[in-house]
Amino acid sequence: MRIIAIAMTKGGVGKTTTAVNLSHGLALRGQRVLLVDADTQGQCAKALGVDKDVTLNEVLLGEATVLEAVTKARQNLDLLASDHRLTRAALAIARRERDGHLALAEALAPVAERYDTVVIDAAPGVDAVAVNVLGCADEVIAPVALTPAALAGVLDFVRHVERVARHNTRLDLRWILPTFHDQRTRTSAETLRQLQEHFGAKVCRSIRVNIELAEAFGWRQSIFEHAPRSRGAADYEAFIGTVAEADARRPELVGA
Repeated sequence: MRIIAIAMTKGGVGKTTTAVNLSHGLALRGQRVLLVDADTQGQCAKALGVDKDVTLNEVLLGEATVLEAVTKARQNLDLLASDHRLTRAALAIARRERDGHLALAEALAPVAERYDTVVIDAAPGVDAVAVNVLGCADEVIAPVALTPAALAGVLDFVRHVERVARHNTRLDLRWILPTFHDQRTRTSAETLRQLQEHFGAKVCRSIRVNIELAEAFGWRQSIFEHAPRSRGAADYEAFIGTVAEADARRPELVGA
C-alpha cells in the first residue's frame, strides 16, 4: 500500500483540491484508493458529496475501526472523513506517553491489503495529527501557490519534513506542485522560476488558475466529473500521470 501525503504548513494552497482530484483520478485508472481527510475542516467529504458520522477522530481514539469508518465515495474510491471533532484526537495523541506519532499508521494498518494507494489530505500547521500524517507516509506532495512568499514557506516546510524523516526513514518529499498559476502575471512566472531553481525535477507541471476547479467543489464533484474538458482537468490529469508512472517504477512493483 502506497501512502501519499498532500501537505504544506501554509493553508490556501490547494491541498484539498489536489487530494480529491488525485484520488479520483487514480481511481478512474483502476487503482483501489482510500482518501483520508486529516483536517478538522472536513472539506473532502463536502467536495465529494459524502456524509459520514463515524470519522477519523473515532478511529484515532479507538472508538471505531478504520473499516467501520470508511465509506464509498466513487467507484474504486473510499473516504475516511473528518470534521471539527478531530481536535479531540489531536489532544489525545499529544498526551500519549509513547509512540504518539504512530497513531495514524496503526489505525491504517488493517487496510494495508485492501487499497493500492492511500492519499491523506493533511491540515496546515504542525499539530499532532499533521505530524502523524508525515509519520506514516511514504511520499509527500507539497502544493505551493505561486505567490511572492511561496519559496520561504516551502523552505520552512522542507525543514519540517526533514525533522519527521528522522523517525520515518521512508518519508520522501517527492513533488512540489505549483498551484494557482496565473500565466498573465510576472509574479507566477518568477515564483515558478525560483521553485525550479531550488528544487529542480521535483517541481511538477503547474496547475493553472481555473474557475471550474472552484465550481467543482460547489457541485460536490471532482474536476473529472464537473468539467472533464477544462484546463483544470488537463493539468490534474498530467499530474496524475506523473504520480502513476512513478508508482509503476517502484522496485517492489517491478520485481527488482
